[in-house]
Amino acid sequence: MPQVSLISLFLFLSIISMNLAEPVKRTLHYEEKCNNTNWTTMYLRADGSNNTLHYIWDFGGKPSILMALTSLPTTLNFTCEDFLRKKNNSIVFSDNPIYTIGIVINRIIEFNDVNNTAVINFSNATNINVLKSESFVWSRKSFSMNDDSFGLNMEANFYNDATTNITRRGSIKASLKGYYFLEHTDSIPHMLHTENSMLVDLIFDDIETNKTFTSSRFAVELMIVDGGNPDKLMIIDPKKNLDDEHTPGIFEVIEVRTPGFNRSNETQQNCAYLQWRPVSYVSTSRSISSSTEIVQYPPFKVNDRVAAIKNSMLYCYYGQDVKDILVQTIMISFGSKDDGFYKSTRYTTWTFIIGYGTPPDEQLSYLVILIISIGLGLPVVIMFLAAMYACVRNSMSKRHTDTYLNR
Repeated sequence: MPQVSLISLFLFLSIISMNLAEPVKRTLHYEEKCNNTNWTTMYLRADGSNNTLHYIWDFGGKPSILMALTSLPTTLNFTCEDFLRKKNNSIVFSDNPIYTIGIVINRIIEFNDVNNTAVINFSNATNINVLKSESFVWSRKSFSMNDDSFGLNMEANFYNDATTNITRRGSIKASLKGYYFLEHTDSIPHMLHTENSMLVDLIFDDIETNKTFTSSRFAVELMIVDGGNPDKLMIIDPKKNLDDEHTPGIFEVIEVRTPGFNRSNETQQNCAYLQWRPVSYVSTSRSISSSTEIVQYPPFKVNDRVAAIKNSMLYCYYGQDVKDILVQTIMISFGSKDDGFYKSTRYTTWTFIIGYGTPPDEQLSYLVILIISIGLGLPVVIMFLAAMYACVRNSMSKRHTDTYLNR
């Protein structure tokens, strides 16, 4: 009984300590760089107490993201004429960054899942269509900034590949958000973010599929550029959760870490990670009933690294130096066996986090801790009151007996 009471007390004190903890916040500055009618390039600077995180979001060519950690005084310079032509060294920091990571939405894959396995059969090229991300026509829908986050919403409503003369209708929506402190995101699947991470939410809405495909599904290929060892593969690590309070029905988080990360050395900061929950939603409600699974494939090393980033904002920064650093791709496909394929709802989502440093671990929420505390503490209180009642009753019974005998 004392052990149970101590556990209850510990959980209660955990609630108090979490409420008293002040989140680390960054100060945000933003501006639109090299304004061009064909795309949006957004630059955000998030100043902390002793360093700065720079975010560059670009939708010209292949949609791409650059995150850079620098010292506080470091500034970022654009040479706009060269940047719009995607030339090397058109993005330059005044001091060398401490760490950088680049993410490119490299390709959209449509595959004909004739065997209903929800897994891409790469050996049969006739059942695979590759849509170039740079051939989607993007436009900005909104930009927002408040006390908790800042975000950019982009949408592509048309696909036009001039080299193959292929066009597609439909919408791909991309929502990018950065945050100031540790908390779960407002929208499902409620990913856990820190002040050193950002969220990407992709929606495939009513995308026109290949008319010859009867069982179309979609996949996204990301390309990661990182200063880590180019000879080592990124690490994919599924992590189990204690509960599914934030994402009902899902007890797992998939974590992709760059090779520089070392679990035995928690102080090591020069690394990055991606995190997502293995779930996709096939309606705007994003409920358990409208969820399906996703499949992640092993990382793949890119051989011609310069050519791979050539038509993206990352070439403007890394240029020829990309030959000596890590460039790898990872693919995610959406759907599970017998879910009706993409045509059943013509809607699917994928949400993931990009972060710098050590990936955050899920913690029990205040509500869960409170419920556990009550569950463990209430029986102790009842047992204590019952024992007190028994003692008082025995004492009164003994006193009554003594009084009777004295008579």
